[in-house]
Amino acid sequence: MGLKLNSKGEEKMNYKKTAIITLLISMMLVSLGCSRSSDVIEEEETTVITIEEEEEAEESYEGMAINPLTGLWIDEEAAARRPVAIMINNLRVAHPQSGISQADVLYETLAEGNITRLVGVFQDFDAEKIGPYRSARHYYLNFAFDHDAIFVHHGGSPQAFQAIRELQPASLNTLGHLETIMSWRDPERRRQRGMYEHSLYTNAEGIMKGWETAGYRVERREGFESMFTFSQEEWTPVGEKAEAVTAPFSPTYIAKFHYDTATGLYKRYQFDQPHIDELNNQQLTFKNVIVQYTDIKAIPGDTEGRRDVKLIASGEGVYITNGIAIPITWSKADHKTPTIYKDNQGNILKLNRGKTWIGVFPNNRSIEVE
Repeated sequence: MGLKLNSKGEEKMNYKKTAIITLLISMMLVSLGCSRSSDVIEEEETTVITIEEEEEAEESYEGMAINPLTGLWIDEEAAARRPVAIMINNLRVAHPQSGISQADVLYETLAEGNITRLVGVFQDFDAEKIGPYRSARHYYLNFAFDHDAIFVHHGGSPQAFQAIRELQPASLNTLGHLETIMSWRDPERRRQRGMYEHSLYTNAEGIMKGWETAGYRVERREGFESMFTFSQEEWTPVGEKAEAVTAPFSPTYIAKFHYDTATGLYKRYQFDQPHIDELNNQQLTFKNVIVQYTDIKAIPGDTEGRRDVKLIASGEGVYITNGIAIPITWSKADHKTPTIYKDNQGNILKLNRGKTWIGVFPNNRSIEVE
């Protein structure tokens, strides 16, 4: 009996142990299941967050559009508006200049004598001081026409006024009633001897006031095609190394560019010094450097030695980006048709996105590329 009793007790004890073990195993399985379920939930939550971040990134371009001058995103209202082309005084005594680092495209070519003048083309800008700016020469109008731009200048040569009468550009000439509306004389400069003619400035607000006063069309001409075509992806041409570029317009006006591998941009130098914008103390930099060779000749009989620059024509050139230079061609059919650039295969040249310097250079001289 005792043995039998012991047997029943053992069975009872074994049953209890079995129940406890089963319960523990069940709890462990539930725990593991919960853990796995939690892992799945966490993974799903992580995926949702990633999608939301991507959606937010896409939504960040809402209200924005591509800048036709740089290929970069800007405010859509600014992108739809006509750009502004401003004649910039580039005499050495006129330096430093202000506001020109906001120009998306900067043209440079010879004026009378050995000097160059610049035309800065601005799309989205808010500079409080731009200049000093100066009078027009007739061929500079073509740089404004290339972009259907409003052309800002202070007076001009006889040839420039004749071209304005004939071609009817959207001209904001401040040598008249517009001067008090959209420009002013820098008080410090105008007090200095010989600096009065280098003291005239405008700004974004003044240009908009002058534009409104003149009543010119606000948006680009319908059907007007942008002068530039931009590559979807950053690219580096196969060509000659171009880490340093020198464009000697004259013995005293030499544009130089040094490639900065850290930024992928070309830093501009003039008069053997960094070309600095006084407004923000930044050196001018460009993603693209274009040299456009053409006939540049003195106008016969012009007492001031003014020049004629052949732009309604075609010719050769050089495109420089990412430390490499390649040959290109250019053509312009008429004043109001944009200049077309093509690579050496005859295809439309695709620029890298960013700012561009265009040097219209005498075809009887050569640039230096190192």
